[in-house]
Amino acid sequence: MARPQLEFIPTGATQALIFKIDRDIWPVYHYHPEYDILLSLKNHAGEFISGDHIGQLREGTLFMNGPNIPHAVHSGIPDEKDWSRPSLAVVQFSRESLGEDMLRKSEMTSVREFLDEAGFGFEFHGNAATEAAELILEMEQLGPLERFLQLLKLLQVFALTPEKTPLASPAFSPSLREKDISRLDEVLNFLRRNKSESVALEEVAAIAKMSPKSFCRFFKANTGKTLIEYLHDLRIGEACRMLVESDLSISEIALECGFNNLSNFNRRFRQLKDTTPRDFRRKVRIDPGLQDLPLPRSII
Repeated sequence: MARPQLEFIPTGATQALIFKIDRDIWPVYHYHPEYDILLSLKNHAGEFISGDHIGQLREGTLFMNGPNIPHAVHSGIPDEKDWSRPSLAVVQFSRESLGEDMLRKSEMTSVREFLDEAGFGFEFHGNAATEAAELILEMEQLGPLERFLQLLKLLQVFALTPEKTPLASPAFSPSLREKDISRLDEVLNFLRRNKSESVALEEVAAIAKMSPKSFCRFFKANTGKTLIEYLHDLRIGEACRMLVESDLSISEIALECGFNNLSNFNRRFRQLKDTTPRDFRRKVRIDPGLQDLPLPRSII
């Protein structure tokens, strides 16, 4: 496993932004002081973590991490090793790299206010996600100045759209010590690999090399959730994927995702998704407008 760390991104005094197309995803739990815009270019059937938020990672998923919010992306399927099918488009920048003097200009009011709100991150949906995806992918053919202007257009789309949902909660306040991030990375990877199995507190605490009581405090402080809440988020996320992509019955999906009790599964699902599993499946299959819109053809 790669060693989790503070990622150094060379923006600031000499460069306004980093744009790249990643051939694979980086599952290491990490952080950096820059904003981080990530566009998934294929269906990873996995999840992304941004602070105390767990979201689904599929083709067209578009989200923005706030500065110093620990995050990671995980694929639920083996890497196809096809370099003609890259995984992510990435845009990274900071307020410093944009320039505080410029952000104070009246023309930048909407962008400045958006960046103030984006400290805990956003996921983007619908037409806004489609328009933003086009702007991001056009950057690959642009020179440095044109990319910078494209970033301003992108931030304006983000600022004006209501088609966005917050990621990390305002109460999220992780420790950014390297030792804590490294320890948490090991724990989160273990939970992800074993999300459908019975997971004992003592087992997870041993991975973190902590007593169960200390681990509970540590985990809550750094994820914003209890161990059980976090596992429920992982399991319900996997259930959403299976409801969309498989024809298994709801009871079969509940068992596959680690719920031995169907009523408990239905209750947890409603708590997290504000709907029942049956209604969720019906809506996403009947009304594609409730899913992320498909990506432009140039992406595929």
